[in-house]
Amino acid sequence: MKRVLSVFFLVITATLFVVPSASAANIITITEPTHRQLDGAFIDDELATLISYDGVLGKKIFAPLSSPRIWQIDPALVEEVQAMSAPYLLADGTEGVGTTAAQIWLARLKSVTRNDHIIAMPYGNPSGYWIHKLSPHDESYFLTVGAEKLQTILNRPISVSIAFTNNSEFHLNSLVYQSFVDGKKIINATASFMSGEDLEKYRLRSASVLNPDLTTPRREYLARDTTATTYALSHKIRLSSSKFTVTSERQNLPVTVINDFIGEAKLKIYVEAANSRITTPSAPVDLTLPGKSKVQIKVPVQVITPGQSALMITIRNAQGAVLSEPTNFPLTLSVISPVATWFTTGAAIVLFVAAMVQSARRIRKARK
Repeated sequence: MKRVLSVFFLVITATLFVVPSASAANIITITEPTHRQLDGAFIDDELATLISYDGVLGKKIFAPLSSPRIWQIDPALVEEVQAMSAPYLLADGTEGVGTTAAQIWLARLKSVTRNDHIIAMPYGNPSGYWIHKLSPHDESYFLTVGAEKLQTILNRPISVSIAFTNNSEFHLNSLVYQSFVDGKKIINATASFMSGEDLEKYRLRSASVLNPDLTTPRREYLARDTTATTYALSHKIRLSSSKFTVTSERQNLPVTVINDFIGEAKLKIYVEAANSRITTPSAPVDLTLPGKSKVQIKVPVQVITPGQSALMITIRNAQGAVLSEPTNFPLTLSVISPVATWFTTGAAIVLFVAAMVQSARRIRKARK
């Protein structure tokens, strides 16, 4: 409800402003492709130079065009500068140098825009063409949530952009395309287990790879980072691997399920036998796992014949979406199964009867 009211307020605010015509006002656009990974870690410290007094982003606010002005501001950029305004580390562990520059830049931005109209650009300034193609249900999300964030940082009313600033149809290679699609699936599949803050972070920042102004090397870097980060995200709910030796015809095997998310996870555990030497339950095991916990479940198996086999166990969320690839549990089947027992007993009986018949024949033959 709080989010709905906030969005409603932003939309109403946008309609209340009397925006000067483009011909009568100077339009100043403040945006920059991301310098952070999906988890928020800074890739480099180039932004510290860009927001300095003589930098590209510095000049726009330290020596702005004359009034009247309309500011188009990317909330993702302002959020990145805000993250730099406290001591921060780069992804390689080195200490960032832009803290003071970020503090000065933010203060100046608030001051110089005080009496001007501000329009929040879509968060991260992704291509509207690609958002519509790859994530159509999130179009309004990138417009309104970004405006909310910018309004909070600047502490003043902000207008919501009614459309995407850029609709470039630039080429996405297979690496970038697939990383976005697969990453979106994983984020959606794990959404109910995450805190609201983490979910918002991953959903918003996943579109940074679709910014039209990214260089090809940086776009591919972000794509690989998305793949790695969402892969790790999908494995926050996982199985503790193990090997088992089965010594009974029917046995319950202990399997540990781990939840590293902060939220409770409602799961379905699917168990499949690798071959016909064993049988397993056909119905999935329903499991509710508290956040930051682990629990041991019992998986019943029945041995048909001895030898080597395995269990393939897959974890899905309550809606049936797969969270990670199946986990393999090797099995050594040392028990003599009923089939083998019946076969052995039957063979012994046959041999016994044959021996009795042979003995009877010999006795008859001796008497004659």
